[in-house]
Amino acid sequence: MERQSMPSTTQHTATRPAGQVRHLLPKDIQQQIATHPCYSKQAHQYARMHLPVAPACNIQCHYCNRKYDCSNESRPGVVSRLMDCDGALKQFRSIKKRAPNLTVVGIAGPGDALANPQATFATLKKIRMEDPQAQLCISTNGLMLEHYASELAAAGVHHLTVTINCIDPAIGEQIYPWVYYDHKRLRGRAAAERLIQNQLAGLEAAAAAGMLVKVNTVLIPGINDHHIEQVSQEVRRRGALMHNIMPLISAAEHGTFFGIRGQRGPSASELEAARAISSQYMPQMTHCQQCRADAVGTLGGGCGQSEEPVVEHSYKVAVAGNGEALIQTHFGHAKRFEIYRFDKQQQQFIYLETRQVAQYCSGTHACPDDDSDKQLIIDAVADCQTVLCARMGIAPWRALEKLGVTPNVDFAFQPITEALASIAARIATPLTPGGNHEVCHY
Repeated sequence: MERQSMPSTTQHTATRPAGQVRHLLPKDIQQQIATHPCYSKQAHQYARMHLPVAPACNIQCHYCNRKYDCSNESRPGVVSRLMDCDGALKQFRSIKKRAPNLTVVGIAGPGDALANPQATFATLKKIRMEDPQAQLCISTNGLMLEHYASELAAAGVHHLTVTINCIDPAIGEQIYPWVYYDHKRLRGRAAAERLIQNQLAGLEAAAAAGMLVKVNTVLIPGINDHHIEQVSQEVRRRGALMHNIMPLISAAEHGTFFGIRGQRGPSASELEAARAISSQYMPQMTHCQQCRADAVGTLGGGCGQSEEPVVEHSYKVAVAGNGEALIQTHFGHAKRFEIYRFDKQQQQFIYLETRQVAQYCSGTHACPDDDSDKQLIIDAVADCQTVLCARMGIAPWRALEKLGVTPNVDFAFQPITEALASIAARIATPLTPGGNHEVCHY
């Protein structure tokens, strides 16, 4: 299937900065991206999940440092734990049961999806068999994309993200110290030349195979910031649908080469200027949250602040757990919280995101009251109205109540879906003044 090419017609708008244009996508493409939050800003109510089944990478980037067993960094390349394809399927089933707004399943690392082809394709196959309606996507550096483009299309991959930071090897050698290709480790200019050549050929092959391709470009001041127009022109010519210019994450504590060397990230005005230049050639993704490789939820949830307006006073419930379908986890033993938000129109709770935390209790003894991790776990649910768990100590219980969060252990060892339905029914039918109502914790 050939993807319908994007029309050259653009519409200027008086409210946008000078030089920016709005691209009009064909109707069929609009329909394909309508429920994909990474491709459409209007799809912010839909959730996506990244399955961390691809640990290896075949290139090294100066802005990347992959981390495992990491719960406190929100950036690409980090995960709390790796999964095999069976574990990924189990995770998908667990989330899908309680998240009717989950529409997208992707593989985004923590290495490169196509540097781990066996795990990637086995996972894609299992998810497609489980849910043929799920939109499958992967992220890749593009080194092996041309080789696997037709196989990806056959596997049902609808959307594809390729990170292309430059098309000039002189710039590339400042970003990539090495590339491993065809059983050889290339360095310097040779590495950059091979990578760029493969990326562009892979992009073209993927577009020809019918995939909707988004190109990510990390904006690095002093290195590729002057090169954005050339990148945009070339990737547009090769069939890219959309451009996502992302700011370099350069905090030294992340341990990246650029971070340690003091390479700064772009300012807001520099990022805006780069996007304005690129917008002359293709639509822009401006709501990217630069998510973890195990991110789950809506874009405004697990990976940072959303650009979409947040409804104040929305009712959110946090469920302590470690992936099970029952509420059976002690608050202090939780490694993550599933967050649900009450949808007034549907009159039910909709899955929002999963928040990874560091558990502060171990074993069966009482949890320490002075552990600093306790405050971190409390902060993780401070914006929720209710926390569901099997048990909770008196110290965190009181701390949560001071924040206006209601702890609830009444649904211990019951299915999460039943607990949420019960709470939703109470929210949908408010208590009437003076009525004879029993007191419940919800």
